[in-house]
Amino acid sequence: MRVDPAETDHTMRIIDATYVKSVSSPREVAESMPEICFVGRSNVGKSSLINMLATQHIARTSSRPGATRMINIYKVLYEHQGKRDYVIFSDFPGFGYARVSRSMALDWQKMVEGYLSANNRIRRIIWLLDVRREFDDLDEMLAEWLLSKRLPFTPVLTKIDKESQGNIAKKVRSYAQFFDGRKAHLFSSRTGYGKKELLAHIELVLTPTLKEDGISL
Repeated sequence: MRVDPAETDHTMRIIDATYVKSVSSPREVAESMPEICFVGRSNVGKSSLINMLATQHIARTSSRPGATRMINIYKVLYEHQGKRDYVIFSDFPGFGYARVSRSMALDWQKMVEGYLSANNRIRRIIWLLDVRREFDDLDEMLAEWLLSKRLPFTPVLTKIDKESQGNIAKKVRSYAQFFDGRKAHLFSSRTGYGKKELLAHIELVLTPTLKEDGISL
């Protein structure tokens, strides 16, 4: 049982997190609790972000980019406003890795789209983007698909410790056109920047009656 002492009593705190299984369909997840999905390209830092949020090393990684083929499911115990509850974190395989065959890429796309569009437990899709990269055709396709399906998503720009403040601000402005008014969160798994804000955002998603200051849904 681990609690981050830096978090205040009014901020969502992750108490414990456990790997459950790897799946390809929401039907394989027996738990009926709400779900937060983490998606993004290979090497964008999904596992590092999940580990930082959980304050423990739970997210499974592969030494070869693009090797993960399943959706990893984690059962997360969290505390907010003096109460404890559970949520599912689902870690999706990274997309866009150049050395993956076209047929494998299409299989992954089918699995991910099927999982996201047929899962009524999903409360938010956290879409991670490397702040150093430009938004390309593949990213634009995903944005258009998420918007067309009216799936709730939040963009998060990762690895901000590796980019200048000026370039980060430019990326936030240039990306905004693709997110239909959604505010991009900033995050660094190395420094922990943005952790508290992202946890507060997830807390609001899980508890819609709360008011959130300065964070757009």
